[in-house]
Amino acid sequence: MTNSFQILLLLFLNNFLSVLAGTQSFRAVGQLLCRGKPAQFAELQLLNTRGGDKEYNIIIQKGVFSDADGYFEIYGNMHQFYEIPAALQVFHECFYDIGIYHGLCKNKFSVNFPEGYGNDGPLARITWDTGIINLELGVLGQNLEKCD
Repeated sequence: MTNSFQILLLLFLNNFLSVLAGTQSFRAVGQLLCRGKPAQFAELQLLNTRGGDKEYNIIIQKGVFSDADGYFEIYGNMHQFYEIPAALQVFHECFYDIGIYHGLCKNKFSVNFPEGYGNDGPLARITWDTGIINLELGVLGQNLEKCD
């Protein structure tokens, strides 16, 4: 009887904490350009930045790529006890065609979601339209990451 009670209590607490935490969702759309041309097939990630220290980042969504015209749509959700500080990361090869090549590494461009674009619930009702993101701007300040 004690084991059954403990299991029921554990299940109840698990469900209660899931409801208490709530689900937050994010969605962003836009276009990536590199020197006036579409940044084709750049990889995007949606992150929970958890206060800015990259070693504590949690990937909410990955494996999303811009299309042949540079357009993208990325969305995802997760449970959290506090408001999620979300960010969009783009891994790209913007300057490879003019000879700036970094081996297997890609440039990383990051931008935080503006306030007010986090949604309660599993499906985002509010979408952040990033507009056009010019990947060549500030490329010298970008990090080399995503080395395959």
